[in-house]
Amino acid sequence: MIQFSLPFPSKQLAHQELTYDPCYSKIPIKDRQPIVESAWEKGEQAALMTYEKYGGSYGFNEIAVKSGLTVKMKNADYIVGNQRYFSDYISGRNLLILYLGSIQKWAESNSLDLPTAVNMIISHEYFHFLEWTSLGLTSREYTVPMLTIGKLKLGKTGIRALSEIGAHAFAHTYFHLAGCGDKEVME
Repeated sequence: MIQFSLPFPSKQLAHQELTYDPCYSKIPIKDRQPIVESAWEKGEQAALMTYEKYGGSYGFNEIAVKSGLTVKMKNADYIVGNQRYFSDYISGRNLLILYLGSIQKWAESNSLDLPTAVNMIISHEYFHFLEWTSLGLTSREYTVPMLTIGKLKLGKTGIRALSEIGAHAFAHTYFHLAGCGDKEVME
């Protein structure tokens, strides 16, 4: 076990995560807290389901493989524009690509060793895998108009940040259930 503070946003920071979504300004103020709560709850429930199925004795690479998700590791620090990417989940192929160079930098900045950081990144992405394979996309549970012209509203789009909030909740809840909480994580 390694002592640390889980480096994913907590429930207290979930509303801030919502503000990063490009469609945030289209969400009525009265709906913001309820949709954050709903996304967080979905992540918690998915973590409970996963924990009941696998317990806390498996690392997420093993859980992913047992679930039919292929995990491929690339030795790269993947940066596009000003954004560093740690992984890509390709839904149609049930493929998760991990960028070990990026994860190593994230691990160092959070005082984690690489195996622990990889386990945590896979846990986050595992929630997205569950969204595509069994849960339904959290981002589509609340939609806003794509375009508004006066009273005319055209198209609908989901809120991507809700999927991220669910994934953060999943990781927090699973590691807490596994006895790690915000103090330690399995290697």
